[in-house]
Amino acid sequence: MNILNIQLPKNHFHTLLPFAESKEHNVYSNWHGSTSYENAYGISTLTPENNSILKHSKEDVISFVETFIDNYDIDLLQVSDPTKAYLHTHFADKIKYIGPSEIAARLETDKLFSKRMADTVGVKTPEIIKQGRYSDSDYGTNLTFPVIEKPAHVWSPAVNLFNEADVKRAIEKIQEGSYPQSGDINEEYFIEEYIGDMIETNVFFVVVNGEYRITHTQEIIGENLNKTIDQKVWYIGSYIKPLKPEVDIIVRKEAEAYLEKIAYLGGNYEGSFCGAYTSTGEWYFLEMNVRPDIFNSTPIFMTGEDYIKGMSADISLIEKAWKHKTCDKLLITNVDKNEEYPFHLHKKYNVSIPNNLELINGKFFVSDYGTSNGGCGTIVADHNISKEFIKEIEETTTWKFNKDPNG
Repeated sequence: MNILNIQLPKNHFHTLLPFAESKEHNVYSNWHGSTSYENAYGISTLTPENNSILKHSKEDVISFVETFIDNYDIDLLQVSDPTKAYLHTHFADKIKYIGPSEIAARLETDKLFSKRMADTVGVKTPEIIKQGRYSDSDYGTNLTFPVIEKPAHVWSPAVNLFNEADVKRAIEKIQEGSYPQSGDINEEYFIEEYIGDMIETNVFFVVVNGEYRITHTQEIIGENLNKTIDQKVWYIGSYIKPLKPEVDIIVRKEAEAYLEKIAYLGGNYEGSFCGAYTSTGEWYFLEMNVRPDIFNSTPIFMTGEDYIKGMSADISLIEKAWKHKTCDKLLITNVDKNEEYPFHLHKKYNVSIPNNLELINGKFFVSDYGTSNGGCGTIVADHNISKEFIKEIEETTTWKFNKDPNG
């Protein structure tokens, strides 16, 4: 089978590995920053010229993909860049396709759309306090802090505004042309209430042919505090752990009400969404991903063939692959971004390798997407992470696993 993958930085790396390593498939993929890690596993990265075409206009991208499919006899097109979901409209009835439809992609790229979708099924969302454009003269005024600011219809991250100093910094960045992320000061935004008394939850799911399955849930500690006006890499000070059973039941029930609605929007894709569970037992929808996420990404417990069947025809295969499995997710960091990553210990203990690595002169390092202030980090995710694996890394290397700040 010949596969063309169009992704954000290494978002689908964990699903491409079973294809490329088996040597039974030809896997082609675009790239970000470097091709070394992908090429080391037999993934054929696009030429620099072809890779740049994916940044061109919609018409150019469609033409390129169409020609590539014909020239390389592509059997499967896998798209995890929600800004290119128009490819679903053009190719889904012509080739086996994994990725969200255009309207499903809006759940990620249009935060106001996904928020309104939650409202239609009775799932709680934070109250909107203010709406406008970044160019408005009253931007940042008449606020009671803290609040959360989100771009309304453009794909950019949410930002916490904790005080007047944050607003002042935001205005400075608007004047510099570095905020919002799109560079368009006429872009619309909305400001939500800040829910402080909560735990942040993630729900991971798949949607296939109008059906959905939740694969697992988790709690993230610390990520929300990194969504500042000067964005930080989220792994710093963060910790991931399973939800308590009584919380998991409530979160899944609320999530299912949302998933029941969006499953009919079309496309076959992996996704996740973020919510807030409060001390009073209420769950609030916050925002959505319609793709695997580079730092939250999860290994797929199935072969490449079963993954294709599960994501294109039989969702029960995904369900069976996750049955009776839990997925541990450990954040691992180093104060020196130039420190070699202990890749060999993953091989020794049979633990899935992280997504965001680079291969330089035969050694593995965390890629730029996981570096910040001279340090770096990534996430180790698998169902068989042994205590011996953790112990050997921490006793024989300078890498450390984040600890639960709540003990």
